[in-house]
Amino acid sequence: MDRYIIVVDDIWHSDPWKIIGQALVKTSPGSIIILTTRLKDVAESCRSYHGGRIYDMRPLNDNDSRRLFFKRIFDTEEKCPHELKRASEDILKRCGGIPLAIISVSSFLAVDVPPCPDHWNKVKESLSSPLPGNKYVETMKSVLSLSYFNLPHHLRTCLLYFSAFPEDYDIWKDHLVSIWVAEGFVHADPGETLFEAGLRYFNVLISRSLIQPWWYKENGEVLSCRVHDVILNFLVSKSVEENFVTLLDPYGLPPSLHSKVRRLALQNSYQENVVPWIKSIKPHVRSLACFVDCKELHPLTEFEVLRVLDLKNCESLRNIHLANIEVLFQLWYLSIRGTSVSELPAGIGQVQHLETLDIRDTNVEKLPSTIVLLEKLARLFVYPNVRFPAEGFSKMKGLQQLERFSIHGQPLSFLNELGQLTNLRMLYVLCDGLNYESSEWGIFTSSLCALCRHKLLDVGISKRSYSTPIPMDSWFPTLQSLQKFSIWPISSLPIWMGSLDNLELLVLRIERLTPEDLRVLGGLPALEALDLLFEGGYASPFTIGGHEFQHLKSFRVARLYQLQFMPGSMPNLKNLDITLLFTRNSYSDLGIQHLASLTRGDVSICASREHIEGVHDLVAKIQSLLDAHRNRPAVNFWTYFDNEMISRSFTIARY
Repeated sequence: MDRYIIVVDDIWHSDPWKIIGQALVKTSPGSIIILTTRLKDVAESCRSYHGGRIYDMRPLNDNDSRRLFFKRIFDTEEKCPHELKRASEDILKRCGGIPLAIISVSSFLAVDVPPCPDHWNKVKESLSSPLPGNKYVETMKSVLSLSYFNLPHHLRTCLLYFSAFPEDYDIWKDHLVSIWVAEGFVHADPGETLFEAGLRYFNVLISRSLIQPWWYKENGEVLSCRVHDVILNFLVSKSVEENFVTLLDPYGLPPSLHSKVRRLALQNSYQENVVPWIKSIKPHVRSLACFVDCKELHPLTEFEVLRVLDLKNCESLRNIHLANIEVLFQLWYLSIRGTSVSELPAGIGQVQHLETLDIRDTNVEKLPSTIVLLEKLARLFVYPNVRFPAEGFSKMKGLQQLERFSIHGQPLSFLNELGQLTNLRMLYVLCDGLNYESSEWGIFTSSLCALCRHKLLDVGISKRSYSTPIPMDSWFPTLQSLQKFSIWPISSLPIWMGSLDNLELLVLRIERLTPEDLRVLGGLPALEALDLLFEGGYASPFTIGGHEFQHLKSFRVARLYQLQFMPGSMPNLKNLDITLLFTRNSYSDLGIQHLASLTRGDVSICASREHIEGVHDLVAKIQSLLDAHRNRPAVNFWTYFDNEMISRSFTIARY
């Protein structure tokens, strides 16, 4: 019988374990089930149902606490100035070995506090000594209060908005920043847009470890985040104190029936006694975030002062519920993603302040002609089956981000007017079913060239299924301004690719690549992230020379039969993700140990079962070489034999 290990994380009540425990196999020798909880009575209750023992997690010891603390501020303890050693030890004592407290306070010191004893001692004094009875709670409250109240006011407001999201929710950066802008939380510096300023705010909160990066782009850019539940609990309590966001408690009741509701987040099921309350607060709500399907919201037009309306995945939403939407004249943000709406009302064109509109995963197949009246619309997210109006699209001069429509089937006049959107910065399109000899393709590429002469920096062109490769040669030289470029599938690298001096991120799905092509890519002066996937596999030697990819920080490549990093190659590479197709004697060494700046990586090896021993020998050799690497990088090895994952092993990074 197969053995297993199962982890059930963060249990708050014992009742779910009564059900889960009954469903798990108990007769598999050597298997283990681990439950985690912060409540001792829950642990005792779970143990009493199905046996086992309780393990009390101990705080970090002094050595591990110091490693974690100094890693965040100085990289190593040895780099800590002597005059800060005493203050550091005092601060660590007050953190009590709690990892989250250590990370939070060290991030605060690294970003906000000058490295001198006086300032560090003030931080120490602001951290109250925890009470013996509830050390964890008091320590975290003290640390988080320090981080929170030392934020500038605008960042404090943005951070509080996270209290609207449920626990363990994936919060996408663009979605969040658009809401901040709509709420008026963001103030731009000269020369930047409000959205760019919001992105800057987001990165500051990441750097302070107040939010956790979750999903990343190929270049390491954070795409989404989560909030640690301890920090979320702290933010919710602050939000309640300041009447910032109104939540419903687990029983469906608002925390106060008397306070004026400005922002409403619906996260739970509802009881009938909540319906009159929702109706009574509608005239005052300026922001509504809905994480469940709540029929009591309708009609929406009673929310008279709304600026943010986020109805993602509200399945009960129908066309009729958007009727008369023009009365919401203050609306800046509207998401009906994942709903049953099939038609936008003509009145949408009268919502003149609207800046973000998201209709992905709906049944909408055609945009109303009035959509072109939204001259302030900056971000428009659609589904590939959506057809645009034939005329007037060039009026939408405020549009900065447009994704993800299909070129095929669009009016030719729309494709032509697309090139007149001089403020467009990001464009993602699909070209399924497209004839590359057609007028559609010719007009689109002409518009794309026109856009690249203005502000277009990020382009993605793809097909959902592999068929005829996308031709590229006719575009040269008008894509030279691009900073991010994703395209697939293509047959080979175009000659003009080497002239993209501003390119920072490149994603290619490609049939073939010559050694000369690889040198061209390696010579791109600004390239920081490269993602290559070879259709059907790449059999030729894939060798990275010692003077190529000097600025690359992230490299992902898939379906290689031979790969070799030479000494001195990719000197700034931090993240590596490779998929290898193993055959007998195809690999003796990858040369990963030559990547001087490597901090983490994933190595997947696919082979037939007859090569199991050879694959395991290769993994062991690479691990032994990495053990001597100065960075001690965390590299995960994944082995697949006949398309079945057999094993994985880890080299764990040390603090």
